[in-house]
Formats: sequence, C-alpha cells, structure tokens
Amino acid sequence: MMLSKGHPIRTYNSFCIRLFSCKPAISLTFEQQNKVNSIVADIRSSGNENSNDDARMRQRIALSKAITLVESKSPSKRMMADSLLDQLRMSANKQNSATSFRLGIAGPPGVGKSTLCDAFGQYILNFIDDDTSAKGDNQEFIPDKLAVLCIDPSSHVTGGSILGDKTRMSNLSYHPRAYVRPSPSSGTLGGIGAYTFDAVSLCESAGYNFTIVETVGVGQSEIELAECCDLFVLLLAPGGGDELQGSKKGIVEVADVLVVNKADEDLETLARKTANEYKKAAELLRKPVGWWGRSLDQSSECESHHTCNQSAVPRVLLLSAKTGAGIPELFDTIISYRKYAQKSGYLLEKRQKQNRYWMWKYLKERLLETTEQDERIKKKLIEIECDLDNRLIAPRSAANMLWASVVGDVNRRD
Repeated sequence: MMLSKGHPIRTYNSFCIRLFSCKPAISLTFEQQNKVNSIVADIRSSGNENSNDDARMRQRIALSKAITLVESKSPSKRMMADSLLDQLRMSANKQNSATSFRLGIAGPPGVGKSTLCDAFGQYILNFIDDDTSAKGDNQEFIPDKLAVLCIDPSSHVTGGSILGDKTRMSNLSYHPRAYVRPSPSSGTLGGIGAYTFDAVSLCESAGYNFTIVETVGVGQSEIELAECCDLFVLLLAPGGGDELQGSKKGIVEVADVLVVNKADEDLETLARKTANEYKKAAELLRKPVGWWGRSLDQSSECESHHTCNQSAVPRVLLLSAKTGAGIPELFDTIISYRKYAQKSGYLLEKRQKQNRYWMWKYLKERLLETTEQDERIKKKLIEIECDLDNRLIAPRSAANMLWASVVGDVNRRD
C-alpha cells in the first residue's frame, strides 16, 4: 500500500533521516582509534589477584578511561565510546549473563547505602580468602571481582557534583579485587546516570562478575534502577513508614527485596517494628512466579512463569551495615534468586527487556540533542519562546508548534 505524503510513519522516518544526516559522518582519526584499541587491550587483560600490580593498575586506569568516554557528551568522544563498546561486545564472553550479576541498591538520603556497599562488598570478597567458612550452596557462585558504581547527585545550579560516596568505602576501595567508581547524575532523573548501563557492561568486560549500582537518594517515583540491575534492593530506615506507606505504588512496588537498615543499638526495636509493617504491606505486592519464591521443582510444574497463577511475596530483611548483622542473610537471598532466575530463564529475559529499554532511551536523548543543535529549529525556537514569554501561547501549544515546524519542513522537502 502506498503511503501518502503526510503519512505519520513516513514523516517520522524522513525526520529522523534528515536530522541525523544533516551533518557529514564523523570518523575516528588514526590517533583516536589507537587510543581506543589501547584501552580495549588493557581492559581485556586479566587484572586478577594473581596478576602483578602493574597489570591490575593498567586495567583499572583503562576501565576508568572507558567509563569517562561513555559519559562524555563530546561528539568525538562518543564516537570513540561507540567503537570501544562494539569491540568489547564482539570479544565478550557469551556466558557473561550466566557468570555475572548486577545488584541495585536504592534508598532515601542518609539510609546507609554507601556503608552497606562497603560492608557487603568486603563480605563477598572474603569468601575466597576465608577457607574456614562454611559456604554450602554458595559455592555455585562466589564472585572473585566486585565493582561498585556510585551515582552522586549533581547540582541544578552549578552542575557540579561532590562525588563523596567513595569516602565511605575506604576499606573496599583498597581491596585488590574491588573497583569503586563514583559518577555524577548530571541532572538525569530516575536515581542513576544517563550511561550507568554502559558502565555496568564495561565493568563486566573487565572481569568484574558482581556489580553493585548505588543510586542517589531517591523518592517514591525514581525506579529506573530496575532497568539496570538483576535484583533491586530497597534500603529503608527504622521508622521510615507504616503499613500504608508500604502499600503505596512506586519504588516499593518495583523493589525485589526490602531491607530495613540500622537494626542495631537503640534503633533495633524500631527497625523490627518497621520490618513487620512492611511485611504486612508486602502481601499486597505479589510478583509473578517467574520472579522467585517457589522451589525449582514447584515452578517446573507451570508451563510458563507468565501464565502460572502462583505468585511470590517480596522478601523483607533486617540488617545492620554497622555491625554486619543480616549481611549473610542478604547474600543467601541473592544467591537463591540468582539460582532460580537463571534456571527458569527469567534472568535472560529480564536483561533482553533492559537492552530494549536503553535502546529507546538513548534514541530519545539523541533525537532531543540533535534537534536542539539544528540551526533552523533554533531560529524558530526564538520566535516561539518570545510568544511563550508574552503569554500568547501555552507551553503545550508551543511544543506542538515546534514539532509541527520540524515535521512540516520534512513534508515540504519530500
């Protein structure tokens, strides 16, 4: 069937083609390509505890440079980042999804996220060092390298960021098999940075098979971390809500595990009360059986975890990052989830959905940035903003006029 001249699909496709082809294609210089190749080679190096100090340091520096590239907004640096990611993707082990795990930790400001990351990271890495510990079923997955990506809020006034989360992880930062990287949110809403997903992939390419993503202090609606991790842990403070608060939609509904922190000293009684309140509310937050909660034998009776009528209740745990109480239970919970999610295929399906989510997110950002840089649109924008300032049009009408000027020009060109 022929498409009419003003068909919306043709208009949108023509707009995208014109928008991205208005400038000549940028190619990497010989020097830039050599720099990318050098970073890739250093990231591919082992960098494990058996390696010498120079090899580990080269890999750390290369990984830091790679994350800086993917976070850059410079067109040339973005081209280098694309080449870097493509090379690492082509050479990546196809079993990455089976040998790595991504843990997301979110919570309000001051709840103890950084302190938990430091204590939890040391606990995981000490499994290999401690030969006398009874590991039990945990022998199936004991991470030998761990990365922590801390997202620090950026100022809406100056655009700067303190990047101080690493100061609360002084012990973990010096561990030879740990990598701690603070990054600014750069004004991105949702609790994480715009390119945190790429940073996680880079850490996995460097052999870090357990990555923790710590968000900025979040509220009820900042749930994008769920699109960047395998297991979403929501950290709560004692007295941080009652049963009604736990029943509200938003971040509590998305979280896979609810953890009440600071269950020590004078706050232990209050922490237990808070945990009990959330356990009651969790009964209303049932997730499909593909999530977890059932034994593997029981879940195999269902033809699909999408159609099974059974459901699981999110776990609610008590923990003290200060004393270490509850950390082994949290690790056991993660191991149980990972074992089930892998065998049921839920983990692979979840990562496939996340890849599609970030594809569309990157496309939207690229469309917006390219539109803002278009000289013709800038001229029209001045007129529309003038009418907007004089209250001649509403913001919604101004947006419609701006979009009409973009697609209208495409129709005239066609």
